[in-house]
Amino acid sequence: MLWSIKENVAFSFNTTTPLLEALIQFMHEFRHDSTPLAQLETELDEPFVPENVYEALRKKNVFNTLRGQQEDANEFMDYLINAIHEEMANVILTQQQQQRHQNKKQAENANVEPNANTRAPSIETSLDGDGSGDSSGWLEVGPKNKGVLVRDSEQSTIETPINRIFGVTLRSTLSVPQVAGSEDFVGHAGKPPQSSNRESLQWLPLNVSSDTVDTIEEALDELFAPETIEGHTNTLGQTMNIKKQYLLEKAPPVLVLYLKRLLFSHKEGAQKIHKFIEYPEVLTLSPKWFTRSAEASKYKNKKYKLCSAIYHHGMHASGGHYTCDILRSASEWLRFDDGDIGCLSSIDDVLDEKKDRTAYILFYTIC
Repeated sequence: MLWSIKENVAFSFNTTTPLLEALIQFMHEFRHDSTPLAQLETELDEPFVPENVYEALRKKNVFNTLRGQQEDANEFMDYLINAIHEEMANVILTQQQQQRHQNKKQAENANVEPNANTRAPSIETSLDGDGSGDSSGWLEVGPKNKGVLVRDSEQSTIETPINRIFGVTLRSTLSVPQVAGSEDFVGHAGKPPQSSNRESLQWLPLNVSSDTVDTIEEALDELFAPETIEGHTNTLGQTMNIKKQYLLEKAPPVLVLYLKRLLFSHKEGAQKIHKFIEYPEVLTLSPKWFTRSAEASKYKNKKYKLCSAIYHHGMHASGGHYTCDILRSASEWLRFDDGDIGCLSSIDDVLDEKKDRTAYILFYTIC
């Protein structure tokens, strides 16, 4: 993505995308060389400090990044990717506003109403495409012809390269038991329809604290399993148990899995979960993790290949060290540890349990 932007977009010193351009400059410092690391005849270049990236990060309100400052890898990735997304979204929004202004001027000069087909879409356009931005939702026919009221989360739905690459769409569905005297939203007595919310994420957070979770597949099973919520009070004042379930509706080209290794308790505070979680070289997305929508059917049984793993070293949640394994080519895995880079003998070095580190973030690319 960054190489494509670099080749097709003019550089500007008075930029509205300082972080994006700083990252492009940082990337430009590296030279292309497809020679396997073990076959290089010359030593690697000296590591360097990306001061321009640090400077761009300091300009973001959410960052107070200083050289040498400790950051949680997942939080930092979250801030970084969202900051890039916001810069891109602002550029796209500015272009949309300029297009609308141009259409208006042309219409005024021609003394006609702007052509609806040439209007640029607004950032407020809802995911269902009606452009109303209304969060009241719409009725969708679900399993066994039951009504499902669908709403989109109140997020900016403008599409950027970031959410095209990483964007995961989840659907959260609430199922309410039938209660005599209740009415659904169209005024008919009987069982109300399910209520369903869609939301977009840049990665999937996986709970690994359960004793029943020892693999990535089991963690995904738990994420998408129905959950019973006790003590819900309906509009009639009646207390009941309802069911909530998350399911996938759209999978991205790059699937990022974040293993939640922090466990909080009132007595001991933040504790790290050290157990080994097994993860495969090739991950198959099970149909049971998806909704029954037509959109979701395109992604069922899709295969994803592991391309990177970030590890956390250390016994405690409050500190430690990060290293990273990256698939450089079809069969060459490299391990990055600050300024040190080494070759791994096989994929087993990535997949096997390690005594001094635990997998924290996994990156899979669609096959």
